[in-house]
Amino acid sequence: MNRRRGFAGSLLAAGLVLVGGCGDGAPAEAPVTTTGCIVSAPAGFSDASIGQLSFGELSNAHEAGFLGATSAQRVSTAEGTRQALARYAEQDCTLSALVGPGGAEALAAVAGDDPDTAWLAVATGGEDYPDNVLTIDFELLEPAFIAGYAAAASSDTGRVAVFASRGFASGDQLLRAFDAGVEQRNADTDSEVVSLHAGTTAMRTVDDTPAAGRDYAGAAIEAEADVIVPFASGAASGVLETFAAHYSTLDTEPDDDESAEDAEDEESEPVLPSLVWYGTDGSRTLDDGLDRRVVASIVPNVAAGFQSTVAGWPETGFAGPLETASAAPRMIGGLAVRAPEYTGTVANGGVEVVASDGLLSSVAGVGRDIAEVQQRIRSGEIELPDSAVE
Repeated sequence: MNRRRGFAGSLLAAGLVLVGGCGDGAPAEAPVTTTGCIVSAPAGFSDASIGQLSFGELSNAHEAGFLGATSAQRVSTAEGTRQALARYAEQDCTLSALVGPGGAEALAAVAGDDPDTAWLAVATGGEDYPDNVLTIDFELLEPAFIAGYAAAASSDTGRVAVFASRGFASGDQLLRAFDAGVEQRNADTDSEVVSLHAGTTAMRTVDDTPAAGRDYAGAAIEAEADVIVPFASGAASGVLETFAAHYSTLDTEPDDDESAEDAEDEESEPVLPSLVWYGTDGSRTLDDGLDRRVVASIVPNVAAGFQSTVAGWPETGFAGPLETASAAPRMIGGLAVRAPEYTGTVANGGVEVVASDGLLSSVAGVGRDIAEVQQRIRSGEIELPDSAVE
């Protein structure tokens, strides 16, 4: 039985976010018939990653008039995810989206009980969904390999680190691909860069929480890793917190009884870590000076995902050419579905690896390295682990 109530008008005005469930009490004479609701990954909608990109798509669709109203809710636990999705199931949301790793089981259960509503899973890592769930996913093995190559090329200490959060799609394979990229760089340049804990997954798979990200980043810096690559949501925000605190400490003025010259004469120089960021282009979006510490970014084309799956979704200028739909759109509730799933790859423009244009002296030439590695993958010279490249 489909549970419906009225929707409380537009909950998102330009530049204003209201966090909460879809409300009641819309005037009967002015119903809103096209609505979008979104539940976030742990880091929320300002994570410089999938959450922010997905929220931007709903905002653009609202501003373009495609969505008459929107609602957004951040969650931090599996139970919170279930409750948020259940609330949206009881409201008049034409499209309800879950963003980020984790929560796939809750989405499958709620959507299965509400088959007349369209649901959207964005990079959730889930697979066993009912037919009314559209999926947007990204193939990240090639980007992870390139991230390993770029990290090794940018390291001064000869140690780099990567982790994946629990629930992140193909997390174990991403770690292996990253290690392979480091090994490829070593083979190409006769280097000996070490990927910390290479060959293991337990030490590099963490809870998707800021605390877990802080703990991992702190331990990696202590182990002298100077490039860290987080495949995560909430845990990635913890890495940023650690980086900000680290650089704040390094910028602290010396005590009165310690001259600047004495400070420079310390036996061991501090590690100056950098990032390969997953999400937005971190060299343009991260705050507190962290943008200057980004070696490269892995940027999923979320816009292409929305435009490929939802018929008539407003163009935002980032999607590029879309594949021709194989059939006429089908209706799920009040939503016209163009395609039930989208998988972004490097080959189809769905994922891009962006160098940071030499913002750091140590990363000069990384853009060239990335382009050359991609070409070698395309030509078949480099074969990725556990992956077939189109």
